[in-house]
Amino acid sequence: MKLEIKELYRCGECREIHDDEDEARECCRPAVYTLYVCPVCAENHNEPDEAMSCCNADGISCPQCRRDYPSISIDYQAIKIAGHCNACNPLFTIEQQLAVQDLHYQHTGKREHLHE
Repeated sequence: MKLEIKELYRCGECREIHDDEDEARECCRPAVYTLYVCPVCAENHNEPDEAMSCCNADGISCPQCRRDYPSISIDYQAIKIAGHCNACNPLFTIEQQLAVQDLHYQHTGKREHLHE
């Protein structure tokens, strides 16, 4: 799963944010600024690199099966700890499973389990 940033457009006069560039142009007829939205927290940024690095939204690829996972996925932590994802090898020691779930919760604030 590849995360993509979303572009929004801000009216240069009233600073209202629009989904469509034409709407932003027609709002007050000023210059329009492109904004980039973080795919994790939806915060607006002026540069695409800022949006991608905002919540460390970079991904990781499983070395065993080559699947890509975003940093908000529990498999991201599984690859970092056990060296493989849950899809290609669902076997983890109890210690690995607990460590993966704890790190995932610390990183995202969401309680998820490897085998749900």
